[in-house]
Amino acid sequence: MSPRSLRLLPALVLAGLVPLVATAIAVPASAAPAVTRTAHHSWLVTADPTAKRVYVNDAVTGRRTATLSGIEFGTHAGSVQLGHGRIAFMDESKPQLDVMAIGPRGTARIAQHYAIPNADGRWERAGWLSTDTARRHLAVGSDFDGSERQRVTVIDLQRKVERTARIDTSAVQLATTGKRGTEEVETFLVGSPLRLVVTAGGRLDAYSVSAIMRGATHPRPVATTPLGAYPHGPVVNATGTVIGSDLAAGVQTVRVTRTGFTGSRSVAYPKPSVQSYRPRMAPDGTTVVGTQAGSTAAGTPWNTVPAYLTTSSTSSSRIHSVDLGTGSFTRVAVTARFAAIALTSGTGDSLVLVRKQADGVYSGRTTSVPLTPLHKGPVAGQSAAGASVRFTAATDDGRSVFVTRGDEGEITQIDTTGAKPSVLRTITLPTALAGGGYLTTVDSTVRPYDLSGR
Repeated sequence: MSPRSLRLLPALVLAGLVPLVATAIAVPASAAPAVTRTAHHSWLVTADPTAKRVYVNDAVTGRRTATLSGIEFGTHAGSVQLGHGRIAFMDESKPQLDVMAIGPRGTARIAQHYAIPNADGRWERAGWLSTDTARRHLAVGSDFDGSERQRVTVIDLQRKVERTARIDTSAVQLATTGKRGTEEVETFLVGSPLRLVVTAGGRLDAYSVSAIMRGATHPRPVATTPLGAYPHGPVVNATGTVIGSDLAAGVQTVRVTRTGFTGSRSVAYPKPSVQSYRPRMAPDGTTVVGTQAGSTAAGTPWNTVPAYLTTSSTSSSRIHSVDLGTGSFTRVAVTARFAAIALTSGTGDSLVLVRKQADGVYSGRTTSVPLTPLHKGPVAGQSAAGASVRFTAATDDGRSVFVTRGDEGEITQIDTTGAKPSVLRTITLPTALAGGGYLTTVDSTVRPYDLSGR
């Protein structure tokens, strides 16, 4: 696997943009003011893995509607949207894959759960999650550092069964260190007949899902194709016909056929940079959006590292990067109107909104909403190790963006419906959100468009 330090980029804030005036109204989540405009289908899900808590809040009012205890949410793998108010995620403490269902009043329950085999005690955490276009199957990949023997558990939600297969990968010369080692195992569930595709060290390997579900514990690939160095962000369109990954030098995609793969396309990043950090699919189902750190020499202070927002496509060779300034960052939130990035620079914290253009590229007008600095945030000129970070999410309609205050147990809600986006309220939770926590939104009326965990 790639080094842990390269996976856990901090939270960031833009330098050089003119901030908008914004005021915060602190409102405990349990006592948020009642409003008449409540959709009862849009929910904010917050995870605090350290405290083993998962919270559900009304995304309109901020009111907390549910708390689940005893769940160590797997933030590396993230969550997969299954539709109808359901999401899937890892509980690393067991380990098991949970499917959480949110009801029309915001109640939450674990509707299904599937144990991940760990008799040998090797399990560290899930690497990547994926689902198919029918949202019937899920794949959970292992993350055994330095090992060429990995495992993937495939789950059939309809039959309520799971099967685990050994997956062999290859050691390669790592793009990050130049030394020989293993890369992350990304997973995809695509094609007809359905196949499990994994990144396997310099290649994509495809396996028959039906063979795995029939009990094949060490299946052989049914197809393979070359893949560039250092995959660190699965790319898959909403129809599951094009897959690929963000790599060390650019984005590579291939078309999925009935017998394997065809039409490999590689495009270089517009600016020298590290691969996109956890790119997301946009609601159009073909556009890929991710934040990137610019390439720098070893020892470069965190607050002078260039930050970019990069848009690529599964349907063309189009790729474009927007300069966000300098600093550190977390995963991007993407809506049909804009992309949202929480940034930390040497001069302050901001939420940066980048408008989507008519051609689908997120490179339009940039708006900055100032955020109150974190109490234990990184300090310019000092190491960012151990500093508090943030996490971001946005509602599907783009009306609200949420940003955590790591180690402070608070979430800032930004209203984007006015002429100028502004801070609407602060949602307070019972636990600290150590490490920034995790956020996602769930809208029971929206058909999911991303087949990967984010």
